[in-house]
Amino acid sequence: MSNEITKDSVIQNKKEAIKSLNKLLEGYINDPSDSHLKKANLISYWIKDYVRMINFEEQFDPTRNLSYKRGNVVKIDFGFNIGAEYGGLHYGVVLDNKNPHNSPVVTVVPLTSIKSAKETHSNNVELGNEIYRSLKIKYDTISKSLKEEEEEIIQELTLFKALVDLTTQAADELKECERNSKEFAQKLSTAEKYLDASYSLQKIWEEKEKHNKEQQTYLDKIGLEISRMKEGSIALVNQITTVSKIRIFDPRNLKGVLAGISLSEENMEKINEKVKELYVFGK
Repeated sequence: MSNEITKDSVIQNKKEAIKSLNKLLEGYINDPSDSHLKKANLISYWIKDYVRMINFEEQFDPTRNLSYKRGNVVKIDFGFNIGAEYGGLHYGVVLDNKNPHNSPVVTVVPLTSIKSAKETHSNNVELGNEIYRSLKIKYDTISKSLKEEEEEIIQELTLFKALVDLTTQAADELKECERNSKEFAQKLSTAEKYLDASYSLQKIWEEKEKHNKEQQTYLDKIGLEISRMKEGSIALVNQITTVSKIRIFDPRNLKGVLAGISLSEENMEKINEKVKELYVFGK
């Protein structure tokens, strides 16, 4: 029979936990060799992230995230783990055949970069530069679209200026007409048409300019992600894990850098075969 949980026992456990954690971190920080500084820093960062995720648990709604499909590439905070368990902020590939949109968890194969001087372990699968290539294609496509949109904005701005000139000219001509005359009414109608057309065109190019700026910001994020990437990727099939979708850093929505990035059928088949080799009993 389990012991009853009381407020006093929880307070005592909290004090002991904080004391143990502080002792561990102080020991690492004060080590004369400084060999544990990185570990102390990673643990500290992870505790802050862990607390943030716990605070977010009750309000988290997985349906506000994208619906993740098999083969999708995601960036996940695997956290600070024990021993050789994979940890940190890294890519992963979704393994679920069907992951319900309202499911709070997803199963992934963690990915890491190829180490040039290190041979790929037999438990892992080399994926080549596919993720880099896919992101580069996405970057180039958006970049091309942005340039085309910028040219459209320039053309529309030129047309807008021409309409403004015509409106000004029509307004000047109105001054020379006798008010309430037929000619005055015609020129007033012409001026109003030019003015309406100017407002409509202004609204169009302002919206395009806003969209262009948003897309440029998005493009910069993709470019930054590409600049941080290393040569080639490896699927750590022996580290398959199921994680909360709260841990997913990107993509959470269609504006995510990795939105639309997936592994090819060829690479997913390589992972399938390795999963069978490692985990499925043969005859």
